[in-house]
Formats: sequence, structure tokens, C-alpha cells
Amino acid sequence: MASDTPDIEPIEGGGAAETAAVAAAVAAAAVCVSCGTRIVGAWCAGCGQKNDDMRRSSFVLFKDFLKDTFSFDGRMWRTLGLLAAAPGTVSSNYSHGRRSRYTPPVRLFLVVSFLFFLTLGLTKTMFIAFEVTAKTPEEVAAEKAALEKTIEGLDEEARVAVNAARSGVFVREAQPDAAVVIDGEALDCEINVEVVFFVQPEEVRIDTERWARCRDSLMGEIRGEIENADAQDQARAEEARKAVNLIERAFGGVSRAVEDPAAFNASVNNWLPRVMFLMTPVLALILALFLRGRDALIFDHLVFSLYAHAAAFVIIGVAIVAAQASVPSVFTAATIALALYFVIAVKRGYRRGWIKSVWTGLGVSFLYLLALFSIVSSVISNQILTGA
Repeated sequence: MASDTPDIEPIEGGGAAETAAVAAAVAAAAVCVSCGTRIVGAWCAGCGQKNDDMRRSSFVLFKDFLKDTFSFDGRMWRTLGLLAAAPGTVSSNYSHGRRSRYTPPVRLFLVVSFLFFLTLGLTKTMFIAFEVTAKTPEEVAAEKAALEKTIEGLDEEARVAVNAARSGVFVREAQPDAAVVIDGEALDCEINVEVVFFVQPEEVRIDTERWARCRDSLMGEIRGEIENADAQDQARAEEARKAVNLIERAFGGVSRAVEDPAAFNASVNNWLPRVMFLMTPVLALILALFLRGRDALIFDHLVFSLYAHAAAFVIIGVAIVAAQASVPSVFTAATIALALYFVIAVKRGYRRGWIKSVWTGLGVSFLYLLALFSIVSSVISNQILTGA
């Protein structure tokens, strides 16, 4: 029959008698199951191990894991409350050793980001969508007038090249490296394409008919140019065919993103949590460019970054929920709140003056958004190409 006594590894330099003695001591008193040192509390002062042999069912272990990871205990509420009431205080206290009162930054980040993406799913909020609307006659006339004015300001060679492209005439002298020339006048693409974020599927405006006409006319023009090039120059035709294949893939992916934004967002959302986790060390490194000193080590920046991202998830999550109640200009307000929160957090977290904090906030925000935009654009472009 199995024993209730925890398993004890043999003591170095000892035999079975010594090991049995430690096992007996463990069973009789509060003694470390690893080294046999008498302990008070949950942790051993001799080896640092928690006084728990973990001998319980897999179901109980899994339940304990979920409880430890996602439970909102007193520390979690205290941490969230102080993050809201005094930005920067939690990260400063935690990185300087006062940690027992707060939820660790990695755990808070994981919990809050999980709830954020859960909120996206439950509210059916799409991270990104492409709106396609028809241009008004006034917009078309204004664009043509602006184009004519721009052409008039070009030099003679450039003006010839532009007019050749607009008329569909292939001019090798003006464009010796060109493989495909699109007749701009023949395209039926009088549409506006706008990228929108955090929207509901029913809010996205898509003129499917206009989009299909633009897509088909553009691809028809490209294929027509390929046929002309094929008859004139085999080498150029091969290059053009490769370009057309890439364009067709891209247009297929864009069409999928435009016509079925929910499915497109489902594929993008697989990457977003990983992207945001990657951005935490990126923000820490950017902060290191602006803030240095004994109270601004890489460790301090990483702790600050994790707590700042958690706060940002909360702010945007609240904005998403508020948008469900048709609160006007909620995302504009959320953007302003994020900017103010970051500046105040920098000031209080690193004990800097207002001028230094505002300058740091502007510089860090610019570089962070540039990095985030580049990474997210790469993810979206990859999803467009692979989803064609």
C-alpha cells in the first residue's frame, strides 16, 4: 500500500538510515521535504524550496494553476487600483524591492491581456477592417484638378512619362525599366479605401460592387499589358508575369480582407497576443534610450513596460465596452487617456520633472508606435499574401 510520507531524495554522503530519519522527521514536524531543515512558514530557510511535495491529482494541480494565475485576489485588486490612481507608483515600488503588496508584472500582464482579447471576442470587435466607399463627383473632380496641377509642375521628361502612362502608350525611352504600364484613364477605381480599427462588423461600410469593378478592371489592364509585352519582348514578359502573379495574390488577400473582415481578423488575432508580448521588451529598450541612471536600469524599464501595457489593455478594453453602449468619441478619449497616463507614469515612476517626462513620453511614444506599426503591418501583409 502506498505511503503518505513524501518522497525524499537520498542525502549526499549518507545512507538509507539517514534518509529514513529525514522522512520520519518530515512526517512528525514542519521539516523541509528536500533537505530536512526545520522550517516555519511556507519556505525553507536552508534551501529555499517551498514546503510542498506537490503530490496530488492532476486535476487539483490544474485547478491550482488556474487559481494562482487568474484569480483576482487582494493583491490583484490593490495593484489595479493603484495603477489607476497613481500611475508609475506600482512599477517604482516593485522594481525597488517593495513587492509583497503587488501582483507580479508578468502575471498581471498575462491576466489582463487574456481578458482583453477575450473581450474582443465576446463583443465581436474587429481589430482592423477596410472600408470601401464610392467617391462623390466632387471628390473625383477635385482629384483630377489636383493631378493636372501636379503634372504641370513636372519637368518635360517626367510629364511625357506620366502622360504616356495615363494614355496607355508604352514609351521605352521615358521608362526603359518598365515591365507593365497601367492605363489610368481606363480603370474603374473611383473608390475610397480607409483602414479602421476596433469596429463592429455591422459598422464597416463596404461597397462590394464598386470594389469588384475596381479589382477586375485593374487586373484586366495588367493582363492586357502582359499580352502586349509577351509579343514584344520575352524577357520583359517573364518579369511581368511574375509581377502579375504577386499582384494577383495580394489582390486575392485584400479582397478576402475587404469582403470577409471577420475571417481576416480571426487570422490576425492569432498573432496579436504574441506581438504585444514582444512589444514589452521593445518598450523597455526604447525607455533605456531616454532614461538612465541607478533608478532606471533595464530591469526597472521592463517592470514599467509590463505594468504600462497592462494599464493600456485595461483602458482600451474599457473603451471597447463603452463603444458597445454607443458612447461617442470613446476611442479618441482612450487615446488621450493613454498619452496622459504614460507621461504621468514616467514622471512618478522615474521621479523626473514635467519637462523631462513630457519629452520622454513624446520620444518613446513615437519610436514605440513606429515599431508597433511596422510589426503589425508585416503581420497584416503576411496574412493578406497567405490568405489569397
